[in-house]
This record gives sequence, C-alpha cells and structure tokens, in this order.
Amino acid sequence: MVAVSGLHFYRKNNKIITYKRVRLICLTWFYGYRRKEMKVKRANFITTCVSMVLIGTLVLAGCTTEEKPLPDPTGWQWPERLHVAAAGSSGMVKYVSFLAEMEADTGMQIRVIPEASGVNRAKEVKQGEMFMVTVGKSSLRNEIEALEDFATKDAGPYQARMIWVHSLANSAVFVRGDSDIETIYDIKPGIKWAVWDMRESVMRVPKAILDWVQVSHDDVVWINAGTTEGSVRAVSEGRADISWFFPTSAQIYEASAAPHGLRFLDLNSDLDPEGAARFRERGAMYVFGPILTGTPEARGVWGTLGYKYMVTLDESDPELVYRFAKWLDENYERYKDNHATNVFMTFDSVMESLKTNYIPSHDGLIRYLKEKGAWTAEHDRRQAQNVGLLTVYVDAWDGAIALADEKGIEVSSLNEVWVDLWEQYKKDHNVPVISMHQSLTVDAPWVEVLGLGD
Repeated sequence: MVAVSGLHFYRKNNKIITYKRVRLICLTWFYGYRRKEMKVKRANFITTCVSMVLIGTLVLAGCTTEEKPLPDPTGWQWPERLHVAAAGSSGMVKYVSFLAEMEADTGMQIRVIPEASGVNRAKEVKQGEMFMVTVGKSSLRNEIEALEDFATKDAGPYQARMIWVHSLANSAVFVRGDSDIETIYDIKPGIKWAVWDMRESVMRVPKAILDWVQVSHDDVVWINAGTTEGSVRAVSEGRADISWFFPTSAQIYEASAAPHGLRFLDLNSDLDPEGAARFRERGAMYVFGPILTGTPEARGVWGTLGYKYMVTLDESDPELVYRFAKWLDENYERYKDNHATNVFMTFDSVMESLKTNYIPSHDGLIRYLKEKGAWTAEHDRRQAQNVGLLTVYVDAWDGAIALADEKGIEVSSLNEVWVDLWEQYKKDHNVPVISMHQSLTVDAPWVEVLGLGD
C-alpha cells in the first residue's frame, strides 16, 4: 500500500496529523480533481472532506493489493522502497494520483512525505534521503544560487537532474470579486498588496507587476500576512486590495467560493510587450500565457506559466530513472484523469520543456529519449551547457564554504557575514545569475558568460 503521509496519518516525526492539515488535504483532494459549483455549510463541508480522506485511504489500499506485478523479463527488479518528497499536502495528493498506479505495477513500497518547507525538501534530496522532489524553475534557481534560507551548509547548489515533467504551473494576480480594480492598469499608489513574506523571492513578482504598470514600490502599502493562506484571506476579507498566488491552490479555491469571490487580472504580454519587458527586467524567469487549470474564475485569464519538474540527484540509478520515465510515458492514459495537472505529464511536455530548461536531464531520461528517437545533437549541446552551469555553482559553493571555514565564519542563512561572503564570492569568480534559455537554439545569457557556447 502506498504509505502516504497524511492520508494514512503517518509522518516522519510520527506526529498525528492535525485537523487543519486534514481540512487542507480535503480541500486539495476535492478541488484538485473536479470542482462543482456549490455552497455548503462549513460543518457539512468538513464532514464530507473527512469522509473523502477515509475513502481515499481505502481506495489506495485496494489499488495495490489485488495482484502481484509480473517479473521483468530482463531480470531487473524495482527497488523495494522509494521515498518521494512532496510540497505539502497538495503535493502529496498530486503524487498519489499516479504513484498509486506505479506501485501496483511495480511492487515498490512508495512513501510520499509531505514537507511544506522548500529548504527541507532540498536538503532531503541533496543528501539522498529522497529519490525525487518537485521543483519549479524559480524554486530550483533559489536553491542553486543559495538565496535566502537556502544559504546553509546542508542546502545550497547540487547536481540536480530532471526525471520528467510534473505539471504546468500558473501564478495569477487577483482582487476580490467586488473590487473596483478591473485590470492591472487600475493599480495606483496607495493600493494595499498582501504578501506572505517580505523576502525578495516572494516580493519579486509583485514588484515586477508594479514595474509593468510603472507604480513605485514605495507607493504601495505592503501587508505581510505571514502565510500564503493569510495573504489570500486578506483579499477575500477586504483587508487588502490585491495579491498573487497559484490558482490551483486550495486557498484560492476556497476564496473563489466565498460570497464575494475573486477576480483575476490579465497579464497579457502580447497586448503590452513594453510593460511585460519591464516585468522581465526583474522577473527574468517568467513567461506569460493563458491559465489552463485551477479555479474556473482564473481559466483563460493570462498569468505567469512554467513547467514544474521531478528532479533527482545525478548519481541516482540510471536504470531506475529510465524505467521511471518509461513507465510515466507508457501509462499516461491510466493516470491522466486522476488529477487536474496530470494532463501536462506528457512526452510532448517533456520535449517542450527541454527547449528552455536550464536543469540537466538525467542519464536515464536521456536514454529513454534516445530510444524514442527524440534526443538530438542540439539536446547534447544544451545538456553540456546546463551541466556546466550547475558544476560552476557547486564548485563555487564548495570554495566559498572552505573559505568561510578557514575564516571561522558560520555558514548559516541567518549570518549576514556568511551571506555577504557568498554573494561576493560569486561576483569575484564570475558566477552568473541563472535564467531560462530562449529556445533550444537561442541560449541564456549565462552561456556566454561562462564560455559554454559553440
């Protein structure tokens, strides 16, 4: 049986799951598959959710005990256990939607561990405690560049490798449904903007949107709600005018179903390329397009978009990664309807993502793509560039830590002396800022900086 933290009331530290987490799992489970327009009383809704969790547990148990998988004709065996780090409860539900099928086929015992902290997830995969983890282009950039909380000795850059596409993610700007703000051009000085943290990684998108509409960051009233749920509720409850978040999240679904609902503001870069260019000066990792998943109010509205990836260490077993990628491709029809974002886990999505991705592909994935006749000389060229980028960062990280140890400086994200040393070390050793490639043939700026071009 898939040992899923939360659904089976299991967690690494053996703490019993809380009512709040059960409720979040319910929201994610319910809305993540198919959302019906309905308004229910809170008590009835929670009762329904708890029932769904229990039913989900029984279904998963039934999925994997009916028959044993057939032995592989080559004699190769799947590992007995596999550990996967999920981004909280919603990430757990996503993984269960296809790993339950995989476990039934392979006989592996797959443990999906929900971990809300991106830093902890990064540590776990870097140290080999987890086989894989989900990353986005921006979140992995923060890890590789060792920004903010990632600037600790057991986090920081590592040789990450892509296994497959996890999903296509959107973020969106929203206001309450009865707001006078109809478009981003209605954003004016004095607007109250809710965020969940004042760190630069969180503030990057709000500030970039202000750059788009040419409103000074200092002319905005920033409301630090402390949590993502709090920032969404601040808008829903009228304490803030505007915020941004992911339209597939449970918090957004809940706020959209509230009496006033939510309105999503268009970020159509085609209609205002100059404004979008100002955005990209601060948010170079972002591209724009129609939102395809999430709450119905957001669908069709333009937001930011980007693939999320399942990544592992470069030293992970190539045969395992090859088999993993092959299974995901060949069994897509079986799991594609199990979660709203599974429709993006296609072979075509993988090939599309490779055009702009800076994350190297794992050798096991490359073997499968070559087997399919899809891996070309251009992919070899791009792979060498991406490996070169991560190698530069890993080497710089090791060098900076050695220098810090020599000087007796504690390597901690809370130690400003260390953070300053790391930032200066990158400048002194010409370590570039990470950005996406423009296409398979048009390289990111850092390629020239590192001399990794043709």
